[in-house]
Amino acid sequence: MAETDAGPPPGGPDGLLLSKDLIFTSKITGTARELGHRVLVAGTEELARSMIEQWRPRGVFVDLSAGEMVRPEALMAYRAIAPETRFVAFGSHVDAKALGDAWDAGCEEVLPRSRFTAELPELIRRLLGPEG
Repeated sequence: MAETDAGPPPGGPDGLLLSKDLIFTSKITGTARELGHRVLVAGTEELARSMIEQWRPRGVFVDLSAGEMVRPEALMAYRAIAPETRFVAFGSHVDAKALGDAWDAGCEEVLPRSRFTAELPELIRRLLGPEG
């Protein structure tokens, strides 16, 4: 069955968050919920791959501090599974290598964590669509 621009399959989340940071995870999923969107969290590479394959979310938020799960090769593999999905990465402003690697892996936006936090509601709207 071909995917359309209608978004994720019925019952699936609008977006995914690849992160292991429980406090930040709560902030992102809570903000998304307030805006009418469902964002699920994957804390391992296997879970991320499975969720992207199953749900084909509109967008994926990538916490560059999440370790092996977000290494460039993993990001490229996720993007190959769901090329229509948009990826936004965020990380420490002092970790230029991780930020650059995310660009190289095909993330549409790569932001320092402080800017990501400040722009979170707008990023959710832009990545996941209008309020649900």
